[in-house]
Amino acid sequence: MGGDFRTRRRVLWMAGVVVLAVAVSAVTWVVRRPDERPVTSSAPAAVSPAPVDDTEARMLAQVDALLKARAAAVVAGQLPAFLGQLDPRNAKLRARHQLQYANLRKIGLRSLTYRREAGWVPEPQAQHGAKAYAFRIMMLVQVNGIDTSARYVPAGFTFAERNGRWLLVDDDDLAAEADRGKTREPWDLGPLEVVRGPGVLVIVPPSERANGRRLLREARIATPAVRAATRRAQAGILIVALGDGRSFDAEWQTGGHPAAAVAVQNYAPINPEATQFKVTGSRIVIHPSERSDADRFLLAHEFTHAAMSPLGHGAPTWLVEGFAEYVEMELTAAEGHTEWLADYRRSIRREGLPKLKVLPIDGVFHGDYDEQSYGVSWLIVEHLVTKYGLPRVNAFYADLAKSPDDPAARDRALAKHFKTTDAALAAAVKN
Repeated sequence: MGGDFRTRRRVLWMAGVVVLAVAVSAVTWVVRRPDERPVTSSAPAAVSPAPVDDTEARMLAQVDALLKARAAAVVAGQLPAFLGQLDPRNAKLRARHQLQYANLRKIGLRSLTYRREAGWVPEPQAQHGAKAYAFRIMMLVQVNGIDTSARYVPAGFTFAERNGRWLLVDDDDLAAEADRGKTREPWDLGPLEVVRGPGVLVIVPPSERANGRRLLREARIATPAVRAATRRAQAGILIVALGDGRSFDAEWQTGGHPAAAVAVQNYAPINPEATQFKVTGSRIVIHPSERSDADRFLLAHEFTHAAMSPLGHGAPTWLVEGFAEYVEMELTAAEGHTEWLADYRRSIRREGLPKLKVLPIDGVFHGDYDEQSYGVSWLIVEHLVTKYGLPRVNAFYADLAKSPDDPAARDRALAKHFKTTDAALAAAVKN
């Protein structure tokens, strides 16, 4: 692509969905994703019936009280109370959760809630007695100064009775779930360091505080460019830049290549039963190998995804990625890297645009243009901004984001906002 200013790193917006389906002794639990689409399974759902005797009722009441006390202890900074909910005989569990407690305290929480789901099963791998039960837990985490509402985090806890009290005895019985075990929350990955600034919180390894401060500076430079283009911004944004590979899902790729960073959506429940969810923003997760090189340009791209993601999922990939590229390139120009930008533009015009026949939607985004899909999409969005102005492009994005992701909806939006068609827009960009 030319230019020595910086190496292009590809990035990806992640429509993060949570899948909770676990096989337990030939039984599969089935729950709903935050977007309300069911997770399908050939096995029947295992849901325990309502309590039928005092023993079950007492267990559930104690489990609920334990979860409430656990959350209160973290928020209030009461380690003895927190540890008092754990099995005193499980030293590894206690050490693991004491570290989790310390990390959550460093991150700083405005609120924390644990909710158990209705069903439970006997401990899949019996290690803690005949009456140990595994529960799915909904952990709702709101980071102080960052999150406008609590983010949903799945967890799995096993409880057993010890001397007349129900205690948390293990936390690994959901590790084999389909989407569980691929990645971990930062507070579960060993000691961490936190660097905080207005509207930004960066999580790094303990020895990399200097890099955390650097990322904070880069984030503060990127944010105004995002706000200027999108007219939107999250109240705060969390950046995860850890060295542990478990912080980053190996399947987060772009065109078959590892992504440098992702904007992973945050989901929050919108009803008391937590059967419906909404997107409240995103957190940015940087690939461990890129954490020392990630810069304001990469962050501007990802922050754009974070700002636009609450609008909905219907926008086509060329618009989602093209708009983020547009913001990134505007910042590149503002920073004075005009020679690199001109070289990059010539490269896309020479190698990418001649292939343009239809707008690069999801199915052909990488297949038709490979990595140049990003550059081609940038030029499409830049054309729209130049001809129609940013406000109209933002309105077009918002309209498509909340619409069904289908050709008819895109055709209607193109006609409504720009009085054009897919083919006409492709031809105009090529010309």
